[in-house]
Amino acid sequence: MHIKTLTLENFRSYRKRSFEFDSKNNLIVGDNGVGKTNLLESIYCLSTGKSFRSSGQSKLINWDSDYSIIRATTSVKNEINELEIQYTLSPEINSKITKRKFLINKVAKTRSAYLFSAIKSVVFHPEDIRLVAGSPSRRRDFIDDILSQIDWRYTQALSQYNKALKHRNELLDQIKAGISQSTELFYWDKSIIKNSEIVYQFRLDFFKLVNDFFVKHPDSEIQKIFIKYYPSVITQNKLDSFYQKDLACGYTQIGPHRDDFSFNNHIFKSEDKNLAAWGSRGQQRLAVLGIRLAQINFIDQKIKDKPILLLDDIFSELDAKHQQLVFNLCRDYQTFYTSTEDNNLSTGKINQVVI
Repeated sequence: MHIKTLTLENFRSYRKRSFEFDSKNNLIVGDNGVGKTNLLESIYCLSTGKSFRSSGQSKLINWDSDYSIIRATTSVKNEINELEIQYTLSPEINSKITKRKFLINKVAKTRSAYLFSAIKSVVFHPEDIRLVAGSPSRRRDFIDDILSQIDWRYTQALSQYNKALKHRNELLDQIKAGISQSTELFYWDKSIIKNSEIVYQFRLDFFKLVNDFFVKHPDSEIQKIFIKYYPSVITQNKLDSFYQKDLACGYTQIGPHRDDFSFNNHIFKSEDKNLAAWGSRGQQRLAVLGIRLAQINFIDQKIKDKPILLLDDIFSELDAKHQQLVFNLCRDYQTFYTSTEDNNLSTGKINQVVI
């Protein structure tokens, strides 16, 4: 799969601009602050419906406008389509609420129907290192983003789980206040158990594939990395045993919303091999690179097509050896690099886009 053309209108720093891309290598060149990352972000939005930088959709709209459009001509398994996302601010004064509209070949689609047909992408950016030592919610968002791109069943199960969890937590407050009875939890308990099992199985399968990828990887340093998954599994017995604690604090304390995972390295002699505690910054960067490489391999296997790679200033975070590792990987993918200068990123053909 690849993007042939891209048009941005009132997206971030772009008022209106169109681009044409090579099916393999594209170097986005420009000074700091001119919009290189914005361009990659727009492609990621086309792929996932959201940004990799900000949870607020209103921030995707140029300050001087109340709407934004991302439009691209794409080729997926030799089928040419025009994908478009429109972001529109609500008319209320000072509103931060943004409406989204998804279109394929100028026909409006539901979000799920759009994403099923959209391009798939993997983004590398310097903040990825925060996956190692950052919050569990950051790591959960990471795995959710990956699996939601690949299988609608995961997206649906996660959505249903979150809705049921919200209702259960609200009901706990009502029970504590004497407004509702504990028997009313039955329906929501069944819903979160059912959907949590689906979410858990998808996450477990992904981490198994990631660790298998590490073991088989030709780079000896990546072979030393492994992911340890800490699932918070739900059963009715566990919910019953946590009931009094849940009631006291007003929220459900077990479930996929409490899952976590860690980046580890076999070389550490201690029992604790977590890179967050013992790894150097270089080792942490390599671990994040490793899981991104595993993500690419995972998507490739699942959809039988190659995702688009978005590399945002990634080479400033890597030594020459691992820069070469990335180059070798990118040969078979449409890749977008960003740089402040015309670096010699490839010995082959490369399309340079000056911002």
